[in-house]
Amino acid sequence: MKIIINQPRASYYVGGAEMISFDHAINLLKLGHEIYFFTILPSSINSDYSKQYKNFYTKFNDNIKFVELKQDERALYIYNIPPGEDRSRWNIESIFYSQKLYEYINKEKSIYDLIFSYYILDSIFSSPKYIKNNFLYLCGIPKNQNDFQGSFLSVYDKIIAISEEVKESWKKYSKNDIFVVSTGVDSKRFSLDNRTYSNQIRLLFIGRIIDRKNVDLVIDAYEMLKSKYNLSLTIVGDGPKLNDIKKKNTDAIFTGVVDNPESYYKNADIFITPSKHGEGLQGTILESMCSGLIVVATSTKINKKLLGNKRGVLVSPDIDSIIKGLNKAINLDREKICKNNREYVINNYDWIVKCKEILECVK
Repeated sequence: MKIIINQPRASYYVGGAEMISFDHAINLLKLGHEIYFFTILPSSINSDYSKQYKNFYTKFNDNIKFVELKQDERALYIYNIPPGEDRSRWNIESIFYSQKLYEYINKEKSIYDLIFSYYILDSIFSSPKYIKNNFLYLCGIPKNQNDFQGSFLSVYDKIIAISEEVKESWKKYSKNDIFVVSTGVDSKRFSLDNRTYSNQIRLLFIGRIIDRKNVDLVIDAYEMLKSKYNLSLTIVGDGPKLNDIKKKNTDAIFTGVVDNPESYYKNADIFITPSKHGEGLQGTILESMCSGLIVVATSTKINKKLLGNKRGVLVSPDIDSIIKGLNKAINLDREKICKNNREYVINNYDWIVKCKEILECVK
């Protein structure tokens, strides 16, 4: 099949949905499909390419057709707003981008079997004349979900949710059933090979430094526990709350955005992600489990499934629960749990299997 992976932000911004789009493109390519990757031309919004996109482009440029569209000049003012949780910023970007996508497709006049988008407004002007199936992949739950957003689900031919929880939150807006296909993990990249071990208990957070990720409470919990245990904390990521977090005068290590997260998993013992709300299935949890870490995460439906049967520790997104959860994780038999976690993830969340499940939805 001829497939478009449509991810406007992937060229300049790093988030969970952007990384998922790379994995979908790579694994659909492995399954023998012709892949086109559509995104924004960063210079048209006065931005630079992200390291992750540059690496992806460099590795797959010979096999994937990359199309970088110039953003409409009328949308340029939004790029003065730091990427975060401002929904109006994303909405405006998507509406103008979707128009450019429509213009390109109609000018090119090439027929595609499938276009796959990750944000509800990214392909609302998709041309049915040249695109047979317009798919939307719902990655999470907005904090302020509303009828305006939900009404755009009617544009799409098929809708896939990353988890049952995400499906339940959106299904009232869809006249058709919503499929559920989770993300996957690359078990070769995220492995137990060359893991390091230390007398120190090494805590790790990887993700956007935004309010809903609760990174400030991760810092607070670390500060309260480090006198009790020999702890270290590494924060991998960037975002609008980074400077505020750094003002806590913690001795945590801040790396910013990295293009080799696997090396950070190999040098950690416990992965912590106590998000307040809005998460689907977090790829970082799968990567952590596959890399041999114990995971401390918010108690959601999908996390109960992933971390049930003693595979991890579930917490509420408040300081007391996070401290209690970290205490529990620190005292678990990490070696035994890590081996079980990796086996569970490989058996249930292989990327190739997940991409085959996506293609089953086309039928």
